[in-house]
Amino acid sequence: MEDTSFAYSQATTRARARKNRRGNGRREPPLLIDLVDRCKADIESNGWMTICLGLLQDALRRTNVSCPDVLCLGLGSPSSSREARAQLAFLISSCTILEIGPSNVSVYDPVFTDADKALFQSFGMRCLPDTDGKHAVQRPTILYMPHCDLKLYENIIGANWSEEQLARIIFVANRFSDYTDNHPQSKLEVESPYLMRLVPHLECHSLPALESFSSAFNNISVQHVKHPIPQSVVFAIR
Repeated sequence: MEDTSFAYSQATTRARARKNRRGNGRREPPLLIDLVDRCKADIESNGWMTICLGLLQDALRRTNVSCPDVLCLGLGSPSSSREARAQLAFLISSCTILEIGPSNVSVYDPVFTDADKALFQSFGMRCLPDTDGKHAVQRPTILYMPHCDLKLYENIIGANWSEEQLARIIFVANRFSDYTDNHPQSKLEVESPYLMRLVPHLECHSLPALESFSSAFNNISVQHVKHPIPQSVVFAIR
């Protein structure tokens, strides 16, 4: 059976132990892993994660998706951003409960530092090479893309623009309908034709507010195709 735990690597654990044994009277800054642990404890402490996981589990049932991969884009740098650490903690907690192994989780953001990459690798996640978001998924996938820009959402939707591919994707991302509600159709037709045509076919459930990390999860929703997309829509922009 595949190991689905996000345990730290032995090298990382030894580094923490060496730091704790230093007894030199100076207060050492917390390790990045410890900061992520604090975020994880926070978001798991008040029932918020339970509600969020219920939304994810409902989406998996409705789409008949099992054993998905996770592709995480645009997370931000955990070493420099408290919000990114909270979003990473959410990813780890979700994958643990959903029994998604760390080897099935891929991450990429151009802002990742060497410390960030070492952190992901210590969890067993896979760091992707440079990508512009045009990543075609080959298996059922949770696309975790918190607070990305519209162009990145458009690229990932366009790269998976087929009835078959869209049916096996669950988006955990900004609520796409906000873009279509707040931008002129003429602008969307030119800059975001894929997202514009996808929105009417999505079921969307927003994550509840979380006071301790309000900016990390505001406007984030679980979204998936609720019925087959008509071929006339699929072929309209091919």
